[in-house]
Amino acid sequence: MKRILLFICLVLSAVRFGQAQSLTVEYNIGHGSYQMSEMKDRLKDLALPVVNAQTTDKFPGYVTQDTRIGIEWKRNHAGVLFNYMNTAGKKGVADYSGHCNYELHNKGYKLGAFYRFRLTKEELGIFTFEPYVQLSSGVVLTRGKELYSLFIESAPESSNQSKNKYSGTNIFLEPTFGIKFGLCRNIALNLSVGYEWDAVKEDCQLGNQKSPLPVEVDWSGYRAQAGLVFYLNLKK
Repeated sequence: MKRILLFICLVLSAVRFGQAQSLTVEYNIGHGSYQMSEMKDRLKDLALPVVNAQTTDKFPGYVTQDTRIGIEWKRNHAGVLFNYMNTAGKKGVADYSGHCNYELHNKGYKLGAFYRFRLTKEELGIFTFEPYVQLSSGVVLTRGKELYSLFIESAPESSNQSKNKYSGTNIFLEPTFGIKFGLCRNIALNLSVGYEWDAVKEDCQLGNQKSPLPVEVDWSGYRAQAGLVFYLNLKK
């Protein structure tokens, strides 16, 4: 986190001393896949007090949302980012006699910085074509819920449910290749594909407090995004 704050200070300094040509605000929406290997093992190995329980959700890929604020000068573009991800896993069974379900809901909040280098810039009539490479890094703050519920129609007094909250912090690196299509002086369409690698993963504590089970939440996976970049030109 200290490195991210230092990077923000450097960005603001560059703006102050006149190095920046544009201030940018960027919003992307996309799709991410998530490795979650230990979470999947947790679902696979968990024994529920019923027969025929099946794993129905195995932390599938889902929609991601990404916001970036940065400065652009010459072929360089750098700034800060905020990204939101979520996914879930579920194991259980339900029929006319009741249900038994175990669920893990994970939300990931990425905070970090990015550096983008433009490979070339080609003009296509009134539009521009700008392929680039990018490296993003920072932390992923995981906030999750572990839910268990049992309901028996013929013996409702035996029913029970529980909820446990858990959290953890990962450190990620994400190399990316993208293309910006300049639509006009102040707006560009952005397309990108990349891979997030969680290099450092902190264990989250599942189960009850008396006998917690440490499990990694691994957000590593492919990322594909599309969005818009808005420019505030700082120099004429």
